Amino acid sequence: MEAASESTAVASRPGGERRALAAVRLQGTPPLIDGRLDDAAWRQAPVASGFVQVEPRAGEPASESTEVRVLYDDDALYVAFRAWDRSPDLIAAQLTRRDQPSHSDRVHVIVDSYHDRRTAFHFAVNPLGVKLDLYRYDDTREDPGWDAVWDVATAIDEDGWTAEFRIPLSQLRFSGAPLQDWGINFGRDLARRNELSVWAPIDPNENAVVSRSGTLEGLRDLPSVRRMELLPYTVARLRRAPGDPANPFYRQNDGRMELGGDLKMGLTSNLTLDLTVNPDFGQVEADPAQVNLTAFETFLPERRPFFAEGAGIFQFGIGVGDGDGANQSLFYSRRIGRAPQGASPAGDGWVDRPSQTRILTAGKLSGKTENGWSVGVMSALTGSEEARFQGVDGSRSSRTVEPLTHYSVARVQRDLRGGETSVGGIVTSVVRDAEVAESLGLRERATAGGIDIRHRFREGSTEFRGFLLGSRVSGSPAAILATQRAPARYFQRPDADHLMLDPEATSLTGWSGHAELMRMGGGPWRMGSITQYRSPGFEVNDLGFMPEAGSFGQIGFVGYRNTTPGRHFRNWGLNSNVWSSWTSGWERTNTGTNLNGQLTLLNNVSAFAGVNRNSGGLNPTLLRGGPGLRTEASWNGWAGVNSDGRRDVQISANHNWMVRPEADSWTQSVSANLRWRPSERATLRTGPFVTWREEDRQWVGRIPLDGTDHFLFARMEQTTVGLTARMDLAVTPTLTLQLYGQPFVSAQSFGGWKQVANPRARQYDDRFVPVAVAVDGGTVHADLRGDGTVRSFGAPDFRVAQFRSNAVIRWEYRPGSAFFLVWSQSRDDMEGHGEFQLGEGVRGLFGQPPENVLMVKFSYWLNP
Repeated sequence: MEAASESTAVASRPGGERRALAAVRLQGTPPLIDGRLDDAAWRQAPVASGFVQVEPRAGEPASESTEVRVLYDDDALYVAFRAWDRSPDLIAAQLTRRDQPSHSDRVHVIVDSYHDRRTAFHFAVNPLGVKLDLYRYDDTREDPGWDAVWDVATAIDEDGWTAEFRIPLSQLRFSGAPLQDWGINFGRDLARRNELSVWAPIDPNENAVVSRSGTLEGLRDLPSVRRMELLPYTVARLRRAPGDPANPFYRQNDGRMELGGDLKMGLTSNLTLDLTVNPDFGQVEADPAQVNLTAFETFLPERRPFFAEGAGIFQFGIGVGDGDGANQSLFYSRRIGRAPQGASPAGDGWVDRPSQTRILTAGKLSGKTENGWSVGVMSALTGSEEARFQGVDGSRSSRTVEPLTHYSVARVQRDLRGGETSVGGIVTSVVRDAEVAESLGLRERATAGGIDIRHRFREGSTEFRGFLLGSRVSGSPAAILATQRAPARYFQRPDADHLMLDPEATSLTGWSGHAELMRMGGGPWRMGSITQYRSPGFEVNDLGFMPEAGSFGQIGFVGYRNTTPGRHFRNWGLNSNVWSSWTSGWERTNTGTNLNGQLTLLNNVSAFAGVNRNSGGLNPTLLRGGPGLRTEASWNGWAGVNSDGRRDVQISANHNWMVRPEADSWTQSVSANLRWRPSERATLRTGPFVTWREEDRQWVGRIPLDGTDHFLFARMEQTTVGLTARMDLAVTPTLTLQLYGQPFVSAQSFGGWKQVANPRARQYDDRFVPVAVAVDGGTVHADLRGDGTVRSFGAPDFRVAQFRSNAVIRWEYRPGSAFFLVWSQSRDDMEGHGEFQLGEGVRGLFGQPPENVLMVKFSYWLNP
């Protein structure tokens, strides 16, 4: 294909009207998808060119020319890229697994087929044919779990490289109008310059991506595609683990085979139904090891494909800020298939207990109606689970540890003003088998939901967001009493007059409201304000993730970001935040401020740092149902540096710290990461991490004595060391090997015993009094009253070590069909002392017999 002149580009100049490209229906034979662009069909298509930079120099012409052609027919959208390059020998391309980031040139197609300027289907490829696809929603957010079945081919020549895409219309969602326009944009990554250029300009100072797309005009008479895709699979699994030969439930070699499948059905051209029966996620990487000494659960990211793909429509964040706040959500899909919650049968003998709840079936309905409503509905049914018991006398029994449960979530959104405004609603529901739930002390029903709004104004530079939610849970008095006494609310606090514990209640209701006003575009300055309230009875943890309720918070921030390269910096930014929080009874829990910043040098070395100052306040949860405890002021900070990611070797280092001087408590955490690309096919990563912590008020327990609760604390010294290592090897774009391993050793020792004397005392030393303690082997004897009367309990010191690893061979032997061979190994070691000795800990860990699991999974994609 010859280079086209600038006049053939059907697009406006940067900064002018929205760019447009005429949609041309293919006449004759479709192009052969071989990456060569020599088919006669491409001569029918106009050329889109004139790409401009997003980074590093926004708005300036791209350093290398790019031309794009687009055709369509009743079956597919066809896109051809000519990526001209005056130095073709410097084209960067790495062979990796699909969807994996790498140091590569790339070309991108972003298709807003709903033309709502908020959602889009994103397809990309590098010069070696490695695919990347994701779903864009809410204009700027991404869902990388979305995977489509599409074809692409590439070729490298003396003029640069080329790519041909065939995107089946069955993989897109669009209206049934006889004449329609789509949003569209094209992009190109030039890796050696760390440059991103696009056809329709995007300003990095604006919080906008999809809404800045150009227009593909005049698509006519698109067929109403009735999609149907079937993905049956079979899995064979062999588990070999250590155990007690006397255990009647133990099998040294435990093998099984399962069948299941996924069905994707297009109900209309813009609504799709996904069903899965007996899903298997054995190829998913294990969760990393962690030690949690708090009263709150650990958030775990979703890795299972059925729940990760298309998750964007169901995301409804209810937290504030980043970090832990970003994890709080009305829908937390890890609840589905969770570990059983009931207690196992007790007695002398052996127990056979399932580690996860079986997902019997699950389904999703997603898409957009003809009148502009985005719809997402998910429903899942998990089975009843039994724990079996056999006593030493040979007697057998069983107990249900998880009831039959139905989970559902429904989400709708309506776009207004060309996507600048949206209104929506969400409902979540959990229904458990009532009889079993009552016997286990679980809630029988849980419902939450509400409405939300997003409104952009001032040419999209300023945005208002808000939501109003309500919740209701119901069950037996024991279940609702446990809900009231849970760490999220602690209604039993003796000093909280605004809370009331009702032991006879069979339901609990609550609400939450949130409002934020942000200026995120129109220049380098960014600022905003966030306000949020949760009533004490707000409860969404049956299908959501929310550590605490009964709170009110206010946050403000201002920031400056310079994206124009200068004499020393490629970009840089500064940001400052202030915040205060209270309980629902207006007890101040914290006030703080921070300053943070980031920069990237012209040589692509980047760094970041920040520092927080927290003034402290009244913590309502530290005494775990006791009175609120005054907390002291603290400082914490973070810093990191990353070398140039374009190089074969990249090094990153991070440091986090915290200090509370009044309590003589501190934390230091250091981590490093080394990434090495020995060839275009392989990437190795390794990252050690170390944390040292001294905590003067580590919770030990509540000890009742003569009708009085004694809240016992100790000084804890904790050391944690671990290493994460990965290797990725790509034989072809569809045949890859991944190796992962993480050894982990952590030790905690306790001393300096104390109990709470005056929880609201102004001085730290006045809040506690020392406790005389004698430690005899693994038992602690504490004189809580100081009169020689002791209470005894097990010493909390421990050392834990874990090793998790897996090896995954993945072969996509035909589009949509895959073969997996997976080997995973785990080892665990636990010692009843808190002495940290790395060598001894590692030797003890690898001296333990391993659990090995070998899995073979075969799936075949059918498109009847």
